[in-house]
Amino acid sequence: MNKLKIGALYLLLGAGGLWHLLDLFQDVTRLLASPIMFGLSLWLCYECWRIYPQHERPKFVIISIAVIVASFGVEWLGVQTGSIFGAYVYGQTLRPAIGGVPISIGCAWFVMLIAATAVAQKIAPKSLTGNPFKLAFLVAALMVCFDLLMEPAAMKLDYWTWLDNRVPIQNYLAWFGLSFIFAIIGLQTGVLRRQLPQIAVHAYFAQLIYFGLVVLKNL
Repeated sequence: MNKLKIGALYLLLGAGGLWHLLDLFQDVTRLLASPIMFGLSLWLCYECWRIYPQHERPKFVIISIAVIVASFGVEWLGVQTGSIFGAYVYGQTLRPAIGGVPISIGCAWFVMLIAATAVAQKIAPKSLTGNPFKLAFLVAALMVCFDLLMEPAAMKLDYWTWLDNRVPIQNYLAWFGLSFIFAIIGLQTGVLRRQLPQIAVHAYFAQLIYFGLVVLKNL
């Protein structure tokens, strides 16, 4: 069953990336962008929820909702002020939106936090996993690495647009800082200390494949 889920994940995101590469079903792909973000976050939330004992599940749900709401709030401030990530505006692909920010963007942050944490748990030596600050640093670094590939793809997909079409260094610093804060909260509360499901590791790499195929098309 686990292999089936992982295969379905790669098939879903791999097919989406391939459609972009071959310039097929573009209207459908744009229409499905936000629903896929919602669906992936619900899927990962359910898979993680299953691994927690009954008494820990409410805490996991609360922290998850807090990450989604807080990340949406920071994105809203970022769009309004241009002082957090830099000057950018969201495009027409990710809909619906509130105050110029897609409501699915908080779900995207949640998915990446869970996925990056799962990868960090997988690759980190035991000496590092016992230190929440070091592990949070690794999680934040993995999220920035993901963003480095996602940014050029996101602009091509009209997810968002940067002033002068240049991604400022400030964006990556803000990504690192926000990711570190979310990770350290998750680790200190114990929510992200439990070994996350294998599907979360593959969510990281399946998304990399998706955005990588989009970037490949525009080389």
